[in-house]
Amino acid sequence: MANLIEYQKVRKVYNSGPDEVVALEEVSFNVGSGEFITVVGRSGCGKTTLLKLTAGLLAATAGSVHVAGAAVRGPLTNVGIVFQSPVLLPWRKTIDNVLLQIEARKLEVEDYRKKALELLELTGLRGFEDKYPNELSGGMQQRVSISRALIHDPPLLLMDEPFGALDAITRDEMNLELLRIWSEAKKTVLFITHSIPEAVFLGDRVIVMTPRPGKIAEMIQIDLPRPRTTAHRDDPKFISYVKSIRQRLGVL
Repeated sequence: MANLIEYQKVRKVYNSGPDEVVALEEVSFNVGSGEFITVVGRSGCGKTTLLKLTAGLLAATAGSVHVAGAAVRGPLTNVGIVFQSPVLLPWRKTIDNVLLQIEARKLEVEDYRKKALELLELTGLRGFEDKYPNELSGGMQQRVSISRALIHDPPLLLMDEPFGALDAITRDEMNLELLRIWSEAKKTVLFITHSIPEAVFLGDRVIVMTPRPGKIAEMIQIDLPRPRTTAHRDDPKFISYVKSIRQRLGVL
C-alpha cells in the first residue's frame, strides 16, 4: 500500500518567548492510500493542529508533511475537510450548499450538478436536495457537509470531530453511514475524535496522542472485520482495544 500522507518529525510551536506553546513534538507516521486512520487524545493535545498541518492551513515549525509525495507548503486543493459544525448557509438549499465549494473554486457549477446529486444519493439525502438547513436534522446537515467535502473528488478526507455535537444514537448512525461512504467512495480518511469507542469502531489504525505537547503515545492496528456493524462493539477484541486506550490516556 502506497503512502498518501507522510509525517516526518513534525513539530508545531505557537507564539514565542514566554508565551510559547508547543502543540506537537516529534510526530512521525505514515497513512496509506485508502486507509481509515483515527486520532484520539485529550483536549489540547494537538489533534486539530495535526489536521490543519495536513491541509496546509498551518505551517510546521520543524519537520515535514507530505501528501501524495509533495511537501505541504500551503493550503491544499486536493483534500476535503469536514468540521464539527456543518457550516451550511441557511439561505441555500441542500444541493446549493454542496455546490458552494465548486463556486469557491471558480469552477463551472453546472458541470458538477450531476455529481452533487450522486453524492446526495450516496449519503442518503436524495429527495432532500431542495430543502434548507433548518428543514434537516443535525445528522442530515453533517451529511450535506460530507457531500460538499467530496464534490471535487479529493483522494483525502480530513474530519475534525464531525459527529461531536450529535446525540449518541445519531452519532452511531453516522459512524455506520461514514463507513459505508468510505467503502464506496474509496477515499483515505484522517479522522479526529475525543471518543475512544468511535476511534476503535471506525479506524484501521488508531493514533493515540499524549497530552500537550502532542506526541504519538501508541499506534494500534485494529483487527476487526469489515464491514463493521454495531454488533462489533460487543466483540471482546473491541472492548479490549477500548480498555487499552483508556488506560494509555489515563481514563480509568
